[in-house]
Amino acid sequence: MPEEPLALSAPKGTNDVLPPFSWEWQGLTRAALDTFALAGYAPIETPLFEHTEVFVRGAGAGSEVVTKQMYTFEDKGGRSLTLRPEGTAPVVRAVLEHNLARGALPVKVAYAGAMFRQERPQKGRYRQFFQVGVEALGIDSPVLDAEVVELGWRFIASMLPPEVVPTLLLNTIGHPGPECRARYIDELASFLRGRIDDLAPGDRERAATNPLRMFDSKEATTGAVMAAAPLVTDHVCDACRAHFDEVRALLDSVGVPYTVRPQLVRGLDYYTRTAFEYIWEGLGAQNTLGGGGRYDGLAESLGGDALPGIGFALGVDRILLAAGRDGSTAGTKVDVYVAVFGPEAAPTGLRIATDLRREGLGVDLDHGGRSLKGQMKDAVRSGARWVAILGEDELAAGSVALKDLTSGEQSSVPLDGLAATLRSGTMPAGAVLR
Repeated sequence: MPEEPLALSAPKGTNDVLPPFSWEWQGLTRAALDTFALAGYAPIETPLFEHTEVFVRGAGAGSEVVTKQMYTFEDKGGRSLTLRPEGTAPVVRAVLEHNLARGALPVKVAYAGAMFRQERPQKGRYRQFFQVGVEALGIDSPVLDAEVVELGWRFIASMLPPEVVPTLLLNTIGHPGPECRARYIDELASFLRGRIDDLAPGDRERAATNPLRMFDSKEATTGAVMAAAPLVTDHVCDACRAHFDEVRALLDSVGVPYTVRPQLVRGLDYYTRTAFEYIWEGLGAQNTLGGGGRYDGLAESLGGDALPGIGFALGVDRILLAAGRDGSTAGTKVDVYVAVFGPEAAPTGLRIATDLRREGLGVDLDHGGRSLKGQMKDAVRSGARWVAILGEDELAAGSVALKDLTSGEQSSVPLDGLAATLRSGTMPAGAVLR
């Protein structure tokens, strides 16, 4: 029997990034790494998959990411591996493995890459999604917290039009010691046990295993209960409160606006003290553009020495959604289109294109032997401003007929002066309308 035809569609929850939108996508990623580099954050690449234990220990065995969302598989050697659902734990693992913290501190790194979670797909939320982020390890200073928060805020603001104004939500969730968050979680768990029947049915089990996550519930009945719940901000120790106060003062000093959100707890167990999110309500339910926080115990949970850290991850998909950038206004990388007619002109056309590319100009040309009229249409579609036309007369004269598609002007330009003319952006004297 003949084989069934292949289903030519991307897996559910994934999407192809196609031109012209791909120009926007790659442009944002490059801009992020360039912006982060100006603050000393060097690029780092970690594998797309890690030993599962990296995430179980990092995110927490009881976290929703670990219990419900990870793509975990066993390799041929019987090892449990997981596609990375987030970027921080792999970075900390790499820093520990390669002893990067033995040098100057903090260790500052930036990344851009795909993450994977088995979530219910919807606009702005995918099973394969792309993030850019930074991590700074080895220092627990509030000054570093403020630097990281400001860096993410400034980059997001630079990517959005003036009318799209994001909000920075800020909180402290203390540290896990008995005099701080542990004491608060006991009080929160006791409160929830007294209101367990008022919670949404799907939230009742999680209330016992991870009570902090109740603040993130989208269920109206649970939200009504949590509106009366005790807040972590009111229960942190004096040291954590002083740290948070200094972070706030530093953000005030560099002009970063923020809103203190006592219900902000973040979704992974490794967070301590400073927690923050960048949101824009115009995105609807999936309104978080990015977020992060301090994770002072993560290195120890992975088996390393104490190594405080702070970082953020920003969603490329959501920032582009908020910016309204769908590729319809994406710039072209083609400056000039080389149009040739006559079989003798094709080799010279390729040489012209190659020489101009080596000069740093974007050049496209015909490869299908189309008519000059067809090539001119293709030049317009390419987004090029210029067309360099090469035929028998031009070959004999060692020149091209250069046409400006914006103004309609055309002039003969010697081959040895073509690159300079294109860079100048102006036609030689004597150009005529064609």
